[in-house]
Amino acid sequence: MMGAILAIAKATYRESIRQRVLLVVLLLGLLLIGVSIAFSSLSTGEEFRFIVDFGLTGFVMVGLGLACILGGFMIPGEIDRRIVMTVLTKPVSRFQYLFGKFLGAALVIFIVDVLMGIPFIAAYMWKHPQHQFNPVLPLALFCMFLQTVVLLGAAMLLSTFSSSSFTVIATGFVYVVGSVNKYVAQLAEHGDSRVQKLIFGVLAKIVPNFQNFDLRQALLAEMPVDWHHIAVDVVGYTILFLFVVLSVAWLFFSEREF
Repeated sequence: MMGAILAIAKATYRESIRQRVLLVVLLLGLLLIGVSIAFSSLSTGEEFRFIVDFGLTGFVMVGLGLACILGGFMIPGEIDRRIVMTVLTKPVSRFQYLFGKFLGAALVIFIVDVLMGIPFIAAYMWKHPQHQFNPVLPLALFCMFLQTVVLLGAAMLLSTFSSSSFTVIATGFVYVVGSVNKYVAQLAEHGDSRVQKLIFGVLAKIVPNFQNFDLRQALLAEMPVDWHHIAVDVVGYTILFLFVVLSVAWLFFSEREF
């Protein structure tokens, strides 16, 4: 079983890194980091904050782009080109195909984050007041990676029953709502009508709270992180969310006819 999953993951990784659009996304991410370094000198006394804010925003934007591209076009594209039919005629189950695709895409995201992370860490240490390395920094980048993987899972679920264009739009919507999840929850409590409370309440429950993945304040203030928060609200939530969305994606994918 694992052999088939890993083979599909490896093939997905190789196919994905050949796409020029992913190279463009990576170059844009590196450009954002370069711009943050260049423009940080213009904000006297705020160079360090500028690097952290702008750099992590670059990771978020690149992650959103990768999740939309990989999650939104990967499976629908293979369905349109009839590739999925060829794969599934072999001794490969639909679960193995779907999970292998997810692992391959997650590996691409990990590689891109590493390639962006190296210059970002260098810029962070350069602009740090004492030029010190903060152990929270790699943890913050890891949380950004998990956030992108969560978005990837949501995109793959959407792509099993909808078009690529709808998946991209809906994934963007998930990111926007997840970024302000705390305020959505407040609207659910203080809405003007029952319908409004119900809508915002459902959104607050089913859409991930991406504010839990953001450690920029801990980086800027050089505060120790709450490991219980990281273990439960970030890592634990990511595992649970991916288990649910990939299970539902498998159910939808199993019912599709090609």
